[in-house]
Amino acid sequence: MPIQKTKTEIAFIRKACEITDAIFSGIIGDFRFSTERELMLSIRREIRKHGLREAFPPIVSGGARAGNEIHPSSTDASLEGFVIIDFGVRVHGYCSDMTRTLFVGRPTAKDKAAYKRVLDAKKAGEKHVVPEGKCAAADAAARAAMGPYKKYFIHTLGHGVGRRIHERPRIFFKRTEDVFKERMIVTVEPGMYIPKKLGIRIEDTYVVTERGCAALTRSPQKLLVFPKK
Repeated sequence: MPIQKTKTEIAFIRKACEITDAIFSGIIGDFRFSTERELMLSIRREIRKHGLREAFPPIVSGGARAGNEIHPSSTDASLEGFVIIDFGVRVHGYCSDMTRTLFVGRPTAKDKAAYKRVLDAKKAGEKHVVPEGKCAAADAAARAAMGPYKKYFIHTLGHGVGRRIHERPRIFFKRTEDVFKERMIVTVEPGMYIPKKLGIRIEDTYVVTERGCAALTRSPQKLLVFPKK
């Protein structure tokens, strides 16, 4: 499958990303959820209301559980602390992929510092998403920006997206010679997973352009805080 997309394919993915943003906007505009499962099921309902299919099963994971697994199943656990929300939709078979991490309760200064580390890592990685740029360099830059937290960044920086949710290129500092090309669709998604304590991931879908990369998902990246129900 070609990893450089046509204008039509990019348009489908752009539309999928716009709908993903709209669904997320609804979540934060009326945040009334109490449990992981409640929020996950709400995302599924909203996707169906748009007449679309999920790009993959939505992920909602909060509190200490979010630090134990990258892609856990949602449970009836109460939403508390950092809450990872990862989902996407399909338009004509083409996927979007976005993750945001909210905070339910009152974050401490240390919590805010941890979130900033992940956001800084994302920005550092983005700078290397340019035509002919090495995928390994993007991943390495993000890891360096994590500082002392980099040992908790336990997956690749990102991946290609198309009709499959995971395609080439592989954005990792090990075992890849992949480079970015114009019209690739990729994700950048650094994360921090401290077992039994917290999980944070921030992810957007991008198109590689002649000037660098342009985000197709555009939901707020700042730390959004909501009161515990």
